Amino acid sequence: MVRKNSTVTLKDIAQELGLSVKAVSTGLNGTGRLSPETRKRIQETALRMGYAPNAAARSLVTHRSSFIGVLAPYLNSSFFGNIIAGIEEVAGEQDFTLLLDSLDFDANRQRRVLSRLMQRNVDGIILYPQRHQLELAENLKAIGVPVIQVMNHFTEFGEYAVTVDNLTGGREATEHLIGLGHSRIGFIAHDDESPELVDRHRGYDAAMHGHGLAEERFVRKCFMSIEAGREAALELLTRHPDITAIFAASDVAALGTIQAALELGRRIPEELAIIGFDDLEIAAKQMIYPLSTMAQPKERIGQLAARMMLDIFAGKPVQSQLLNAPLVIRKTTQAAK
Repeated sequence: MVRKNSTVTLKDIAQELGLSVKAVSTGLNGTGRLSPETRKRIQETALRMGYAPNAAARSLVTHRSSFIGVLAPYLNSSFFGNIIAGIEEVAGEQDFTLLLDSLDFDANRQRRVLSRLMQRNVDGIILYPQRHQLELAENLKAIGVPVIQVMNHFTEFGEYAVTVDNLTGGREATEHLIGLGHSRIGFIAHDDESPELVDRHRGYDAAMHGHGLAEERFVRKCFMSIEAGREAALELLTRHPDITAIFAASDVAALGTIQAALELGRRIPEELAIIGFDDLEIAAKQMIYPLSTMAQPKERIGQLAARMMLDIFAGKPVQSQLLNAPLVIRKTTQAAK
């Protein structure tokens, strides 16, 4: 039965249409990928059921704005888009609206972004923090709202975070190659000194050392882009042509490594095994070389971050979460010859 009153929630609309809460939230907010027909059906059903998320009226009772700020350096990336989808799915169940904005290292822009969030009286902020953002951390403390970090965890930003065990993931990626019989394994690292990337490098070092291959480490650092990964891999493979496998610290770098291998005439995976880290859709769905990788549970990260935020609002105890990145074997790794 349709409830035509102000208590209609996103969940009610979802049940009426046989859709997920995430899809309904996406259809009403104008975000995400939905067909025009589905979006229209959601909006018409919401109107028919009398759904009216009156944040101002609700805040008089709850003393909350029902806005959650979401800040990250690359909002338009498919990677963080999956995290946002997870946040939206859980937050939407309680009729919270996300206010999205991108952050870089420009202090003036950071202040403008926080000013906009303060004007909307956000109840909390979910943040993908970067190193060297100390002023941002101080300003967030001054705002005085809960902060949940995702991907990275810096103590200056607060106590709570949802992160991935990159150290274990980096070790397991390298051990996958070692288990296939590879011993001369290159590593494409990144210039970024964020904890997640540093830990992947440490995992590579730990695996190589643990298997007595400490003297066989071949490392190149590069910017996080396909072209930079290509250039780093070209240099590494040209200088050390006996390398039979490469672990790239990101799927982006791994895609560049695939390009480099093809330019050098190296067959994948017969003559060069390649593994990445992230499980990006663009890398997983390559028609010729679907990438073996360590899969970051992106939507799960977003879901947990949102759930932690809602629990804080409800006065419930919360604790940081450390998730595993499972190995996904596709077509770019095989036994050494």
